[in-house]
Amino acid sequence: MSVTKKRPRFEFLASHPQHTTHLIKVRSPQQRLVVVPVGPSIPRRDKPEVYERYCRCMLLFFKPWRIPSDLRKPSQSWSAAFEEFKATCPDDKCHLMNNMQLHHECRDSRDD
Repeated sequence: MSVTKKRPRFEFLASHPQHTTHLIKVRSPQQRLVVVPVGPSIPRRDKPEVYERYCRCMLLFFKPWRIPSDLRKPSQSWSAAFEEFKATCPDDKCHLMNNMQLHHECRDSRDD
């Protein structure tokens, strides 16, 4: 007989439009999925012309936030906010960010 443990569940804030109808549940390891973003490609960190976009994307993906001002201070650049975040970023999130960059580098090698 297998004993299943309930996964944590989180309700939305009362101000959220789906507060009464939806919730978020942590998936079990057997149910994990690979997220495939749709839309523009994730910016590269090694391209100066898109570095601000890269920083903004990484903050959106990995820094906990509820309102946009949680991501950066007023008049702070995305890159400055990202550098501040990286100083306290958990290793597992840093590893994911490195893997995103590695994906770009592998494509470059393939195309050479």
